[in-house]
Amino acid sequence: MCRQIASLFWQGAVTHGGGCGCTSPAEPRHPQRRQRRRRQGRRSLLNKSDVCYLIWNTFIEVTVGLLSLTVASGGMSPLPAQRVQQDNMEAAVGGVVSMVMQGLGECRLLLVTSTPVTDMLSHVLRLTRDGGAACWTLVFFLAEVPDTDDILNNKREGSNNTSGTDGHNEGGRKDINASFKNSNQDIKRFLEKSGLWMLPETRVLVVGWDTSGTLLLQHPSLRNIRHLFLLLLLPADKGRTVELYRRCLFCSTRERGTELLLREKATLQLHVKQRLLLGRLVNLWGSLLTVITMDYFPHVDYHRSPNHQPGGKVLPKDCLDFRMVDAIASHLNFSYVVREPPDGQWGVRDDSGHFTGIVGSLEREEGDLSMVLTPTPDRLEVMDHSRIYGEGAFVIISLKPRPATQHWAFVKSFRDELWLTLLSMVVVWGVLLWAMLKAWTWIRVDREVRWSSLTSAILYGFGALLEDPPHPPPTNLSAQVMVGWWWVLCIIITTAYRSSLISHLTVPGISRPVNTFDDLLELEGWSWSAEIGLLNMADRDFFLGSPSPVVREVYRLMEFYTLEDALQKVLKGRHSFITWKNYIDVRIASRYSDARGITPLYVSNKRYPIFGGYSWGFRRGAPFLDAIKRLKQCLLESGILTYWLSDVIKQRVRETRKNSQEGQDASVTQALLPNLGSGEVVLGLSHLQGVFYFLFAGFVVSLITLMCEQAFTHTNTTREVAAITKG
Repeated sequence: MCRQIASLFWQGAVTHGGGCGCTSPAEPRHPQRRQRRRRQGRRSLLNKSDVCYLIWNTFIEVTVGLLSLTVASGGMSPLPAQRVQQDNMEAAVGGVVSMVMQGLGECRLLLVTSTPVTDMLSHVLRLTRDGGAACWTLVFFLAEVPDTDDILNNKREGSNNTSGTDGHNEGGRKDINASFKNSNQDIKRFLEKSGLWMLPETRVLVVGWDTSGTLLLQHPSLRNIRHLFLLLLLPADKGRTVELYRRCLFCSTRERGTELLLREKATLQLHVKQRLLLGRLVNLWGSLLTVITMDYFPHVDYHRSPNHQPGGKVLPKDCLDFRMVDAIASHLNFSYVVREPPDGQWGVRDDSGHFTGIVGSLEREEGDLSMVLTPTPDRLEVMDHSRIYGEGAFVIISLKPRPATQHWAFVKSFRDELWLTLLSMVVVWGVLLWAMLKAWTWIRVDREVRWSSLTSAILYGFGALLEDPPHPPPTNLSAQVMVGWWWVLCIIITTAYRSSLISHLTVPGISRPVNTFDDLLELEGWSWSAEIGLLNMADRDFFLGSPSPVVREVYRLMEFYTLEDALQKVLKGRHSFITWKNYIDVRIASRYSDARGITPLYVSNKRYPIFGGYSWGFRRGAPFLDAIKRLKQCLLESGILTYWLSDVIKQRVRETRKNSQEGQDASVTQALLPNLGSGEVVLGLSHLQGVFYFLFAGFVVSLITLMCEQAFTHTNTTREVAAITKG
């Protein structure tokens, strides 16, 4: 039965949430409106928060009155002789109970008891079963624990088999009461299965019959409940008094304790003059919270002690997140201590299904909150998150696009398709000229043609293009017209080539920048890497769970180094480094830039967001979650976080440059050398060495051609001599 109740409670709580929908009493009313009402002499109306307090207090009063009359009528199971009296009591308090339940229409009251329910309590339950479920109010009725003498009397009366006036076995009724102590275990099992510790705003009233009910307030499932009350109905030998206690979650003594609110006679006219609900959490009374985090500047930065141990305390430094937590702590009046996770990881699932690192510490409730943590679907199962406040995006770090090499500038002055077009035009023009000359000799037999071979026509086209024709032009007029137009084309082509060559030599082309993952896969002989810490972070799931095959392929070929080693490989060239933008911007500005802010590193303009960004993580059911979320929202809307982030980065860059300006890395200086020139370019061997390579290649080809020609001639001569000798 308890399992079914716990399941029902859990489903309704998840569906409808844990807030009561009431505003805080600390929220100020509009001063002008209040003054206008005072001037008009009208009575100010109760706000919604006051209605909540009034309803809750009335509910406590009615509950005390009903239970008091129930006890006075003879115990938990009233006798028929008192039925008329109970009907009168129900009629007397029915209107009050109905009013209370109508006011609690936004909440659902859940009655949990292991004992037989009286008719009057059933009447209360009938009035509340059709209420809404915007919030929850739980009432736990503990079983009455009789004294030892009562238990012996119960056994004696049961053995005599005496019956009351209503025919019920009086001994059997007291045997049931004697078993109530064991029945309270059902309520404890209900608490263990309900997950009540994840709903800190739920209102809980525990009704007990002796001081043993105070033990239930220490149950682990109620550790996060802010509105927790204990109503004790003391037995007749103590005057049937009522004691109402409230458990203090955040007290001025910095310890959880119980506060006695009232001690009066149990009558229907009992009135609770003190407000019981606490409203919004605005003061933690100096409570100490544990922050679990790791170094991740500019968000988190701290000092480690010389004898620092894994999981030990650290000393915060100036950074974005500690500025935020200091501002929130001063408003909510709490202090905090910062620790590292024992295993030095952010948090991923291990083979056992639990999380490591920071997430594992929050899962085990070893800490209260964490900073700069990426929310993922897996992490949301074991912890809570506040609103995202920072951008989390991957970028690609490479060397800046460098000037292209000048070795083959004389070839790169024209595109490949233009070179192929010129080559085909020379061949086609030579064939057409040779065909025209052949047609001329066929038409005019009496005229002699100077060119008679196809090779001569094609070589003349190449010679004209190089401004050095091998022989004079043809003698016939039609061929001369064709050659003249070819010369015009050659002049245009050579002029364009000269201008393009000069521009390439003076302003060389720039290599292609690396901006996307597709660029990494397209470049031949290119490698890329990421920091080793990526393997223990949720950001790894960005690559493994990406629907893009390009992103998964990039991760498959990815190498892993430390930050310094990866950046050194980038400076050597043909290597890229994949990392987080805010994290690397500070390092580049402080360690890999000169005094003028010039850096040899290039940050891709394409960003790859990681699960939306960064947020703070909290242990499940933290009662201060809503208060911190509300203040963080104020910081976000004010725009102060953007200013703090910029200010923290500028301060760190200034400090780092001041400390490391003399010992700047030699590799950075060497990488900046191409950018330190005056802009004037003097032609040298490095610019035109490709021409000499081309000339030497021509000499080699000519030599090989000569040797082949001589070998072919020698072979033909030998064959002719042999034929003459035989003839």
